[in-house]
Amino acid sequence: MKKIVLIYVFVILAMTLYAQEMSWSEFQQDIGIQAAQFRNSPEHIFYRQQKQSRSYIVGDTKTFWRWNLAVMPPTWIQTPSTCRAVGAHSYIFVADSEWNVRMTQAHVDTIMVRLEQNTPNNPNMGAIMMDVNLFGPIPDELDNDPKLIVFYSALGSFNNTSFDGYFSAYNQVTEAQAQMMNPPGHSNECEMIYMTCHPLNPVAPIRLSVLAHELQHLIHWGQDANEETWLNEGCAELAMVAYGIPDPITMFNNNPDNNLTAWNQQFADYVKVMLFFTYLQEHFDATGMIRDIVADPLNGMTSLSGQLAIHHPELALNNLINLWVCANFIDAPQPLNGIFNYQQLTLPNFAFTNMNVYPSQSNLTINSYAADYLQYAPSQGVSSFSMMSTGMVYIRVLLFNQLHECYEVIEVGTTDFYELNPIPDGTFYAVFVLSTTASPVSFFYAATTVENSDEVSPALDKTTLTCYPNPCFSKTNISYRLKESSHVKLAVYNVKGQLVSTLVDDDKSAGSNSILWTGTDDKGLPLPAGVYYVRLQTGSGTKTHKILLNR
Repeated sequence: MKKIVLIYVFVILAMTLYAQEMSWSEFQQDIGIQAAQFRNSPEHIFYRQQKQSRSYIVGDTKTFWRWNLAVMPPTWIQTPSTCRAVGAHSYIFVADSEWNVRMTQAHVDTIMVRLEQNTPNNPNMGAIMMDVNLFGPIPDELDNDPKLIVFYSALGSFNNTSFDGYFSAYNQVTEAQAQMMNPPGHSNECEMIYMTCHPLNPVAPIRLSVLAHELQHLIHWGQDANEETWLNEGCAELAMVAYGIPDPITMFNNNPDNNLTAWNQQFADYVKVMLFFTYLQEHFDATGMIRDIVADPLNGMTSLSGQLAIHHPELALNNLINLWVCANFIDAPQPLNGIFNYQQLTLPNFAFTNMNVYPSQSNLTINSYAADYLQYAPSQGVSSFSMMSTGMVYIRVLLFNQLHECYEVIEVGTTDFYELNPIPDGTFYAVFVLSTTASPVSFFYAATTVENSDEVSPALDKTTLTCYPNPCFSKTNISYRLKESSHVKLAVYNVKGQLVSTLVDDDKSAGSNSILWTGTDDKGLPLPAGVYYVRLQTGSGTKTHKILLNR
């Protein structure tokens, strides 16, 4: 598939093209920014005014600059080619050396149909107008010709890595300006995308889909050349979904705690942005928000949040992110009228943390613009779930029946503490979905068989036990009132039932008492964050209260 053979396997180029310091995505972004400095410059305006409108016909010949990717670092070579097809919005040129060797008229005809007439997803629109409608117009920077050139040649392979195609911003400047860029390059002075005809099949379904992917990069350069990589690639991946042949959904679902905006050139990065922009397009693009995001001079999450406020002022960014990560787990038409459904994609199962080992307790971290899924089955003995975090997280609780269908979603919203007790009847298992748009947040959870409410012996109906603050950070004040004089033992236990600190073991008179617990054990050593239980024992019975200790 695309990224295995692929387009962005240009990670190799990353280490060779540009001082061996930049990744491929950083290199492409930097070249795009450099080229954009000349966009609509006086030189370009004068160039367009002096240049006659160009229009190729079948049989016209042209020598194009391209990269030779069979060697590293890649070299610039000139390749004679001939126009083999003309459409309403495009030309197809094929390297003369490949004609009727690896590229035939049948290949060209197949490609032209997908560019101009239809796609697997739309019988009435080709990939070019699909991209234009979704993302914006194709730039016409120099050549006074609105048509796109698709240039096919043998891009080759290096170390068993093959390349589908690429967009080069060098073509958006004059040859003289390309020589001035760092590193110097060459320009064909036209809107062009490069595609391979060897060693990969030029008409394989995934390769035809890559046409839409690469065209989006050209469109995005024309709208916002310094866009952040995750957003640019997300739109390009969406183009493949809209075309009808998306990338396979793998890797990201095994580690969903993966920052949407972080770009490490891994396949999971392509998948996560593909899912996000597909979800955005299916549920929130009726007013053209994605097209406006592409055109927005602001970048990344700043652009997204700004356009979200314009198009959907009722929807906060942290809520959108949580809706998306819930959809990744549910992917079904119900509940809530399909807001958690993908129409164009079928998602695999997403990894989750199983809390069905009791008592369970864990300290975890959730990354920005990412998700953690915590699943447990109350039928196996859990009656209480608690979560406390060092920062604000957005929470929804997904309730599933025995058919593994999500029958209800509880929106908790933004909080740093949440407790569900008891679990609603009829729930086979519940999934807590946590996300944050802030900095990475540490949190801990606990699933236990102890109720949130106090356990009270009948004889202590006039005895009270309270802890404040709770949850607490490092210390809490424990207050208790006795209805009669008694020997009192007040102690703290961990979730395993182990005694960690004895606070009181003495005779006490009836009335109110209090003591400060500083979150330490009997040796004065700080205890780790988590759930603890304060147990009050008197001659009449016992009373227990849960404390959530954070650090």
